[in-house]
Amino acid sequence: MTNEERFIASCEEVGETDVRDKLSAGRYGERKTIWASSWLERMDSGKSDATKAEERSGLLPNSTTANRYFSYATLVIFVVLLLAGTTVFLIAVR
Repeated sequence: MTNEERFIASCEEVGETDVRDKLSAGRYGERKTIWASSWLERMDSGKSDATKAEERSGLLPNSTTANRYFSYATLVIFVVLLLAGTTVFLIAVR
């Protein structure tokens, strides 16, 4: 298996969104950038026009956005529980 084939296999494993994110962040070297771009073009050519339009309009869920919202929600829950615990403690101390 060539380096390109291994790289393409890893792209298929992590998914299109992750590859696009890394590509736009400039995290690939010159050769991998070419391979990733080529792979993404093949992925895009296999999609229907309707799917492409949905992706552009943001109707399909984005795992990066979902992960970000989950992190925010977890932080908010932690802060609320911390404040509630502090309030209970202060009432008990009186």
